[in-house]
Amino acid sequence: MNEERMQATEQLQRELKSLTATVEHPNGLCTVTASPRGEIKALHLHPALLGQGPRAVGDVVTETVRLATNAAVQTSFNRMALALGDGMAIDVESIAGDSPFRSTWNPVVPPKSAAPEAPPERRPRRPVVEDPDEDAFFENPFGRR
Repeated sequence: MNEERMQATEQLQRELKSLTATVEHPNGLCTVTASPRGEIKALHLHPALLGQGPRAVGDVVTETVRLATNAAVQTSFNRMALALGDGMAIDVESIAGDSPFRSTWNPVVPPKSAAPEAPPERRPRRPVVEDPDEDAFFENPFGRR
């Protein structure tokens, strides 16, 4: 059993060294292949992106590298859980922090709109039930009468 675990650990280390993830930016203008350590292995820019100016290129490339790195880190967490078990993966997450896809539902942050948001509508309060009937209790289980 211990020998199998050692072999699984060695295999995992080999896999993690060569692991990469390829991600296309949501706008489709940039594709990046990156390692879990943030090393950029490949970068492809669509010609239309270059016409948007240097700041736009920098923002899209930076965000796509972050997405690719997060995807590679998530893949490494998944491989680690398969090789070493969920218990060990949970222990590593408690030390290293949550995996990227656990900590963010949608890693791409949409741009903020210029229009101010409307305040949320307040729901009218429910009328107070004066009925001592048991059904009234179940309509308001917290006893606010």
